[in-house]
Amino acid sequence: MSDASRALSSAPRPALLKLAHRLASLSPRGLARFLGVGVGGLSVDIAVLWLLEQAGIGHALARFGSLSLATLVTWALNRQFTFGESGRGARSEFGRYAVVALVAQSVNYLVFLGVCAVWPHLNHSLAALIGAVVATGFSYTGQRFFTFAPARAG
Repeated sequence: MSDASRALSSAPRPALLKLAHRLASLSPRGLARFLGVGVGGLSVDIAVLWLLEQAGIGHALARFGSLSLATLVTWALNRQFTFGESGRGARSEFGRYAVVALVAQSVNYLVFLGVCAVWPHLNHSLAALIGAVVATGFSYTGQRFFTFAPARAG
């Protein structure tokens, strides 16, 4: 039995599951899960944006609300399906997620506002999609290597 096999066989089961989640999130499959969660979050974002605009709320404030709800949804889904738990408490992990999301969603939001300013008659859902695409690379990197990076013991 190799040293790696011995280490894996003696590791506690929850640690093996966390390791499997980490390795899966580095693979094309992990990226596909992240993108799938992102599509789900974008669907929430666009649906809530549309609903709030239909309720008479301006597009800038409506998008702020829709991004906020979508951020909560994607944290829960990424924690469950993409990266797994980091080993931190849920509050701590969500705080880290919120920091990365704040920066990524700020990029997303500024691109959205810029697109709306340059093309005022463009459908706001398309402008939201453009903003989301621009922010995706940063978001994945930050969530993978900061938010859901394994907690250090000690």
